[in-house]
Amino acid sequence: MKNEFEINLTPSVMDLKVIEMWLKEEDKKHKFGFYCNWNIIEKSFKSNKLISFELNKSVIGFLIYSIGDIYIEIDIMEVHHNYRRNGFGKIFFEKIEDVFKKQKILAIKLFCEPRESEHFWRKMGFIKFPDRGYSESDLTFYKPIIEVQASTEIPNSLNKLELWDVEPYQATNTNPCWRWDIELENEKLIKPIIQPCNINWNLRWTKNGKIVKEDKVKYFSNSDNPIEFSPFMYVEQLKE
Repeated sequence: MKNEFEINLTPSVMDLKVIEMWLKEEDKKHKFGFYCNWNIIEKSFKSNKLISFELNKSVIGFLIYSIGDIYIEIDIMEVHHNYRRNGFGKIFFEKIEDVFKKQKILAIKLFCEPRESEHFWRKMGFIKFPDRGYSESDLTFYKPIIEVQASTEIPNSLNKLELWDVEPYQATNTNPCWRWDIELENEKLIKPIIQPCNINWNLRWTKNGKIVKEDKVKYFSNSDNPIEFSPFMYVEQLKE
């Protein structure tokens, strides 16, 4: 029989009880897992923020999440311990990613817990968050799930966007940490930019070889052209 995988965006109370049962078993036998977060899991279920993963109609995994401005944050994702190391986690995540894409989500953010899960998330294409000067863990990762403009070491000298990881007064005589080629069509970028950042970091826009604007990220953002979506900078158009 061929394995059939499905995700359920609206799991039932019975599905939740199945998850609770194997989380309890995992906690009792192996002393790890997410049963210690049961209150959070139950609350997410009640607010319709729990997704279950089924193999041949049996629940073998779940995910809970929260919603930001332009991103989803995965709070917990787990596959039953009897089904690990078989590629099921990858299948589960890829199905979840497809759902979020259809919902017009731009990126996924998460905290690697336990630490050993970092290897898995890197394999899924996640990138480590930069130190933004907040109290974020060094195990915070993100992944754009739309096609974006990649940062480059050597950008187009005439048309580029550059971001420093310091405030403007500290950026003098220092090199930017991220650089992007800028290709515009009717003031819109051919490919948008998504980058975790501190809104006080220095951002510089160069057009046709001249600096059009240089200021804190938050001062590039306005009601007509928002680019500040904490914790991300999201640039899809640039206006003088």
